[in-house]
Formats: sequence, structure tokens, C-alpha cells
Amino acid sequence: MSTLTEVSDGSLVTPQPRVQRDRWFYSGAAALLVFFLTTGFWHFYRAGIGFDGNKVPSAVLGFVLVHGLSLTLWVVLFFVQSLLIGTNNKRLHMKLGWGAAVVGGVVAVSGPVVAVVSVRFRGEMPIFGMTYSQFLLPMFAEMFAFACFVLLGLSFRKKNLEAHRAMMMLATLAVISGAIVRTEFVARYLGENSWWGLYGGPFILGGAFLLVRSLLIRRLDRPLAIGFSALVVFFVTGAYAAVTPAWGRIAAASLGC
Repeated sequence: MSTLTEVSDGSLVTPQPRVQRDRWFYSGAAALLVFFLTTGFWHFYRAGIGFDGNKVPSAVLGFVLVHGLSLTLWVVLFFVQSLLIGTNNKRLHMKLGWGAAVVGGVVAVSGPVVAVVSVRFRGEMPIFGMTYSQFLLPMFAEMFAFACFVLLGLSFRKKNLEAHRAMMMLATLAVISGAIVRTEFVARYLGENSWWGLYGGPFILGGAFLLVRSLLIRRLDRPLAIGFSALVVFFVTGAYAAVTPAWGRIAAASLGC
């Protein structure tokens, strides 16, 4: 039975639980990320087409499949986990949690491997205002940010649920750029000639998520705000560092060039 609360004018209202609104917010945010994932990677799922419009070379296809499928599974699991919290199925949520952590580990390990092998095949191909070898740094930055947010999310899972959920969403946001830039209407709007074309989509989504959630809970979500701010600064710094001579030397040494 609902309880009634007296407000300042003397009338009685039924309060809406803040926690429930919060739970369904994360389900909605996760559904939007699943939409961008499936839309952006549709050509890859259907025919093995890469970012450049060509089929992924057979020599690297195995690495790409492991990374792509694990990343897909991570985003889908984030959506499922959010739904389980929304429906108050905490037991199954906790059981799936460690499985999701394993999937996250596969994403974090396979990502840098795919980054290195893809650079070897694409070399100096231009991408978002960089050469592909320079683009190696943003790819590494995404995997590093993803791994950090996952570890933070796991560390908060029992002592700070608000931070736990924020970190898991930020982990997903950190690796969704590859799908968003492949979504045609987003690519036309953001362009492909600078780092904004790469990160504009996740930044706009992250800012919108922070705004909507803060409105729903009627205060600033500090873990989400701090984490999102750190993500923006980290990615933009990495994008500028990628075009410096210092990174060029590091990338050449790493690739054995």
C-alpha cells in the first residue's frame, strides 16, 4: 500500500521513489547504447565490413572477432544488468556480475592487440585528423579508461551502489565511440576530420546522461560527474598527444618501425 506525505500546502501526495526512477534511468541509457552498438556495427555483424568500408583482412579477423564479440557481449550485459536492477532481481544481477567482469577482462586485453595489428595493416591511413599509427594512442586510451572504470565499479559494488552503477556506465561509454562513429547520421553531423568526430558522440551522450539523471534525483550525481569529467580530459589529452613527435617516436618503437 502506498503511503501519503503531507506537503507545504497541506495536501497529501504519494511520493515517487527516487531509487526506482534511478533504476529505470540506467535501463534506458543502456538501451540507447545497445542501439548505437547494433546500428554502428551492423555491417560488421552482417558481412565482416570494417571502418574503411572493406572486409576485415583474414590475417586479423580472428583478433577482431574476439574483441568485437566480447565488446558486444559487454554492452548487452550492461543492458541486462540494468534491467535486473530495475525489476529488483538482485540475486541474478550478482550472479551475472562476475561473468560480466570476465567479459570485461577479454575486452580490455583484446583491444590493444587489435589496435596494434590494425595499425600494421593500415599504417598511415588518415583517420580523425591523425595517421593510423598516431591513432594507436586513442585506441590504447579507450582500453585503459575502460579497464579503470570496470575495476572502480567492481570495487564499489558493495560499499557505494551509486558509484558502482556510474562507473559501469562510464566503462561502456569509454568503448562505444567505435560504434557511434559508424552510425551514418552521427558521422555526418560530427565529421571525421578531428578528434571531435571520434569522441563527440560519447561526450554528448555522457553529458546528456549526467543531466537527465541529475534532474531525476534532484541533485548532482557526483561519482558520474567526476568520472565523466575525468574521461573527457583523458580522451582529449590523448588525442592531442597522439599528433606530437614524441608519440610518433614511441609508436614507431612499439611497432618496430
